[in-house]
Amino acid sequence: MISQKLLSGKVECKDIVQCVFNLSDFEISVYSHLDASGPSQIKDIAKKMKRDESAVYRAVQKLVSCGICFKETKTIERGGYYHIYTALPKRELKKKVADCVDEWHGAMKKALDHLK
Repeated sequence: MISQKLLSGKVECKDIVQCVFNLSDFEISVYSHLDASGPSQIKDIAKKMKRDESAVYRAVQKLVSCGICFKETKTIERGGYYHIYTALPKRELKKKVADCVDEWHGAMKKALDHLK
């Protein structure tokens, strides 16, 4: 699907982010939710998105592994802890995506230079 959009020239920023980080539509929507709502716990994201906590957790873990979401551990005074997740600000996401695209472009040019 994304390759068809890329070839047709009907590409949106969301499509580029999805392609660069290999994200699903749901993972993109979780990122968008975090960006709009600010730092949140999984249970709060799941409730607002009306989705199962385990699905949201998996999506957030993927976003964290891509470096476009961050996890912060908070300690509870009486013992225990919880996690807060924050989306990378869009201006930083834009730079991260641009760097990935530039790196990919350079690698493709190098590969083409070696084509005989």
